[in-house]
Amino acid sequence: MKRATNQQALITTVFEAAERAANDLTHLVSDLDRDRCEYAVASVLLGEAWVSGL
Repeated sequence: MKRATNQQALITTVFEAAERAANDLTHLVSDLDRDRCEYAVASVLLGEAWVSGL
């Protein structure tokens, strides 16, 4: 069960970081769709975590 907890913590951390990044990006480029931007950033971060074996 510990692995599931670690995965949930990773996902939570990634989406918090993605939310902050999306906020910064949408302030710079107002035409960006905030939700899509957040999802894209989270997808990249989760992909990187998977590749690195976290």
